[in-house]
Amino acid sequence: MMHSFPVVFFPGTQCDERLWLPLWREMNIHERRYVPLQWAETLEQMDGLSQHAVGEDKVHLVAFSMGGYLASRFALTHPQQVASLTLIGFCSTGLDSSELKQRQLIINALHKGQFRPMSNERLSMMVHPHSPNRQMAEQTIREMEQDLGGAVLKYHLMAASERPDLTPALAKASFPIYIIAAEQDQVAQLSKMQTMHQGIPRASLKIFADAGHMLPLEQPQLLAAELAEYLG
Repeated sequence: MMHSFPVVFFPGTQCDERLWLPLWREMNIHERRYVPLQWAETLEQMDGLSQHAVGEDKVHLVAFSMGGYLASRFALTHPQQVASLTLIGFCSTGLDSSELKQRQLIINALHKGQFRPMSNERLSMMVHPHSPNRQMAEQTIREMEQDLGGAVLKYHLMAASERPDLTPALAKASFPIYIIAAEQDQVAQLSKMQTMHQGIPRASLKIFADAGHMLPLEQPQLLAAELAEYLG
């Protein structure tokens, strides 16, 4: 049965387990695992952490934002070990030139030791103002940012910015793919997520309202109910 497979969770850029805690509290998962991408300094180390978390088992992969890139890489390399792949706020088509340019500016500043906390304007782009858990989501983002610091942000941006378009490969995959988008996501915009879905026609697409990019923190109850539908 599907629910007998372990569920492996991947965080996003400059995130750790706190991203998933509200969701985990809402779910009864037989065996839960986590890929600590905050420990990695290179893409190779991230891939190694993914492999370590999965081991030799067949698993469900649930990934957020940057973690979606790592989960997709693992799934495409080890398809026989994937019971399903859930991508939340991650677009498989890659980053456009303006996004890459913005990331390079941040990396350059971080190389010089110029780490500044996320501006309130940027934070408002991450969390939708009508999110029912807005205050908790914003506080958790601030805490992860403060604790993980500029080094983790720099390593994550350097390792996972130059992404090829994985859509054609995912379209050929034999495992089920679930795409989860937020209507007001300003990072992984809904239009891009819909384009991705068109490129992976066998995948399912679920769209959440009243949420921005940080969907696992903003709508953990609704997200848990959605995941329970196919994780068992």
